[in-house]
Amino acid sequence: MRLTTRPRRRTTVTAVVAAMAIVGLTAPAVLAVAEPGTPAKDVHIGLDNDNAANTFVQPPGVTAKQHMDSTDVLLGRGNDDLLIGNLGGDTLLGGTGDDIEIGGPENFAAPNSDVIVGDRGNDINIWAPGDGSDAFLGQEGFDTMVFAPFQKNADGSLKLERRLHRAVPRVDIGGKAPFSCDIVRVPKEQRLGFQFLVRFNVNGVPAVTVRQKDVERVFCPSPETGMARVADLTTRYPSFRTVPLNRVGGVTGAILAPAG
Repeated sequence: MRLTTRPRRRTTVTAVVAAMAIVGLTAPAVLAVAEPGTPAKDVHIGLDNDNAANTFVQPPGVTAKQHMDSTDVLLGRGNDDLLIGNLGGDTLLGGTGDDIEIGGPENFAAPNSDVIVGDRGNDINIWAPGDGSDAFLGQEGFDTMVFAPFQKNADGSLKLERRLHRAVPRVDIGGKAPFSCDIVRVPKEQRLGFQFLVRFNVNGVPAVTVRQKDVERVFCPSPETGMARVADLTTRYPSFRTVPLNRVGGVTGAILAPAG
């Protein structure tokens, strides 16, 4: 398990440029990143280096499992941060600010169940097909859950763009006929600690379930191009309705905007 916010350790420009190259963000956006856990708009990417291949963690000849299957712990703390867990069952904590949190993408590699905590601010959690059954705790602010495949670069890395003075990942949410979502309210007697389960379906069959607590809004794919399905979880009986993508504003709108 790797904790990315280490005291007194400053991320070098070279390291940041390398990290940005992994996810397809151009070099000028490095200016938005100062060091982990600072008041700047940080970008933290899981290194996935706590696994069986790391002989420091898993000594040769030791059969008992010593590693954590590429688990990362990513902390945003101040400002509007972007956290990307990559592989493993990660824990993400946004802290203060309007954070974008991505437990994966795990591309069907297990383990892939992540715990995402927004904390204070208007936070966004993005789940993509191939990720596991996660938990999203929005906590304070107006928090949004997005279910959609990522837009990717030619090399398979996430497509990040400079939007609204920050690094923003892009998804492809419209024209996805095989995908749908269902909202299930959690009865108190279940004692799960969550208010809703959102089930992501492929051809009508549940593929995964993401638990929701203190989350106000959920976006899911629409079969119609240029559209998305959205539900307001603050209503008594939340259900999905179709909205044009060009009607979705702010950071969420930048994430959902069609390619091109």
